[in-house]
Amino acid sequence: MEYKVFLEDYLSYLKNIKEFSNNTLISYRTDLEGFIDHIKTNKICNKTIKSYIKKLSLDGYSNSTINRKISSLKSFEKWLYEMNKVETIHSKNIKYLKIPQTLPEVLSSSYLNKLIDGIEASTDEEIRDKAIIELLYSSGLRVSELVKLNLNDFNNEKYIKVSGKGRKERVVPLNQSAFKSIDFWIKDSRNKIAKSSESALFVGNKGSRIDVRVVRRIVLKKLGTYPHAVRHSFATHLLEGGADIRVVQELLGHEDPNTTQLYTHISVKELKKKYKTSHPRA
Repeated sequence: MEYKVFLEDYLSYLKNIKEFSNNTLISYRTDLEGFIDHIKTNKICNKTIKSYIKKLSLDGYSNSTINRKISSLKSFEKWLYEMNKVETIHSKNIKYLKIPQTLPEVLSSSYLNKLIDGIEASTDEEIRDKAIIELLYSSGLRVSELVKLNLNDFNNEKYIKVSGKGRKERVVPLNQSAFKSIDFWIKDSRNKIAKSSESALFVGNKGSRIDVRVVRRIVLKKLGTYPHAVRHSFATHLLEGGADIRVVQELLGHEDPNTTQLYTHISVKELKKKYKTSHPRA
């Protein structure tokens, strides 16, 4: 069976119908090509899948990486079944490997605010960098979402339109500080850097849409951490302030509420820490 031919059709489906990003397509290709190369017979079977998972483990892949590859295979087989190319979805009953739950890094609100307030905003580059960081902490955006923002996604109503995973759009409010920083960037500095035809909200030093790597470097330089830590801090601080978990789920763009549930554990951890330092008999 020509699985490599089917794979090209599947990737075309993901690109043109599902509108997955190039990075996601590369991940699917890598995952599935590795599995297809492992197949010894002319068709997928449970024995082949289990031996592939065992091989990945022996090769030193982490459980989270192996689970991603299992997920890619499950999606591929489901598509093959829907396209009448196979009669059975063998990976349907394959279980994901257990992953020890680790809590993401969270910066305290006082520390994070102190860092942001201390960011210089004199040059056009600095004004842009501060606007980016203010936006990340105000909205909890993924970096991939931030770099896709256009000028017309920002307005005077103090919210921003975000195109999230699967091109699902959501509206996220901005705090006053973030709104002022972005507004200042647009009115004072953006046109000095951006190419005249560029529609992106944030641009790099060459005038074109800023990319993910540049944003990560900016956050690391200014805050000493990475954008995902700012996103985690955003969610945790909202929950600690009394926000409903369903509101936080919507703001983060999570489809699965269990993903947002992780942040409640972080908040409980923070409460325990505060209790121990505050109660006289703790």
